[in-house]
Amino acid sequence: ADKHGGTEFLGYDTETAEGEIVAVVQGGVTVPEAVKGSDVQIALNQTPFYAESGGQVGDTGWLSDDAGLSIQVSETRKMLGDVHVLYATIEAGELHLGALVHQQIDARRRDAIRANHSATHLLHEALRRVLGDHVTQKGSLVNDQHLRFDFSHPRAMTPEEVDAAEALVNDIIRQNEDVSTRLMTPDEAIDAGALALFGEKYGDEVRVLSMGLGSAKDAEGVYSVELCGGTHVRRLGDIGLLKISSEGAVASGVRRIEARTGKGALAQIAAHEHILHAATNELKVGVEDLPARVAKLLEERKNLDRELAEAKKQLALAGSNGGGDDSISQVRDVNGVSFM
Repeated sequence: ADKHGGTEFLGYDTETAEGEIVAVVQGGVTVPEAVKGSDVQIALNQTPFYAESGGQVGDTGWLSDDAGLSIQVSETRKMLGDVHVLYATIEAGELHLGALVHQQIDARRRDAIRANHSATHLLHEALRRVLGDHVTQKGSLVNDQHLRFDFSHPRAMTPEEVDAAEALVNDIIRQNEDVSTRLMTPDEAIDAGALALFGEKYGDEVRVLSMGLGSAKDAEGVYSVELCGGTHVRRLGDIGLLKISSEGAVASGVRRIEARTGKGALAQIAAHEHILHAATNELKVGVEDLPARVAKLLEERKNLDRELAEAKKQLALAGSNGGGDDSISQVRDVNGVSFM
């Protein structure tokens, strides 16, 4: 950081870029070069690799050059505020300090992360509309598989509230409006109505993310304006859809929602449908009759349990009167209570 300054992040606008290797760390020490099979940490002068920050996981991908170098990047972290460090394994060739390499992030994984991240902002605003303005973000995790959102709320959400929040998010997704970002000072952003997010550290200039229709909180749809340095979809329709998978408690006054978007949401819906059809096939009923059938089975089970308990009681009483096997014949009466 002292020698080369921070890493210039190019990932808002591109998924590929050239870069100069400014540091290679192996086994905890800086080295001038590394060979095939080495696990290394790499810093470049510029990179499209997003470093883990603000709840969003870091990018993965590849580095290469024309001489046969091939490096697999498994993680990207941020050090000392703005130095992006790529955790990588050299799969072919040799890596040399000062070399120029081609960088390629895993674009499909990044797309899934972006969809989940943008959906997190929409969900935040939806919860504020459904539950009230007291809702504030208390933490989040965004990766390519799902999103996790922690927020302040004093009680469990009802099924109707969960459905309403999910519906609001999907309504705004279907509008397929552009997602815009502007660079502003933190004070200007807050004055413009932007929400600062938990866990984010803001410098002299911040990115203000705007999603949805209208220009005010009472505009139709889920309008969201928040400060965020992460990567996001270009249009809301790129999210596809959102499906909430769970809502529960994390701590006193803090709730957690987990959800999926796009293909992940479709996979979750398909998995639930397979379970539903398996249950209906086993019980030989239609989907619409399943709840009544399950309720009937539970009631029959309760009745059988009562009948079994009564049969055991009668058997014990019969034993106390001299009938049955040896163990039952040992039953004796004490003040009207049968003991064995």
